[in-house]
Amino acid sequence: MADVYALEFVGGPDGTSMPPKKLDGRLVSAKKRRTRAVKPATILNVGDRLYIGKLPQDAVLQALTVNTDTSFGSTTLSIGTTLQPTKYVNGKTVTATDVPTGIGPSAAAARNAPVTADEDLWVTIGTAAIAAAVLATFYMEYTIAT
Repeated sequence: MADVYALEFVGGPDGTSMPPKKLDGRLVSAKKRRTRAVKPATILNVGDRLYIGKLPQDAVLQALTVNTDTSFGSTTLSIGTTLQPTKYVNGKTVTATDVPTGIGPSAAAARNAPVTADEDLWVTIGTAAIAAAVLATFYMEYTIAT
């Protein structure tokens, strides 16, 4: 059987560099931060955007979670930046109620390097509106060295 090292550990504990490379503190033994964004009591129509927080420079997005008291039905959610509205989530539906549900980031986005500049993250509503009375909370988790 072979021992294989994840990419973050190559050059460090795998012994391929002498002296061993310092591991990236944004990815390995990083500090986890969490942001909460509560949906206001307003209708969110198709095409509307909801600001859910800032991913700071040198951070790596780890998880996006939604908790709602009402199924979003056929409503789709995309999460990203103004220039890349589907950068982290593309067209996900959430039908579970009263259960935190992970919706991202996508597998491709999870491999991204730390961001080089602050990113404002937006949820874009697609397919169907979300009623004003719906209670929903969005959580963003990221890691960062400091």
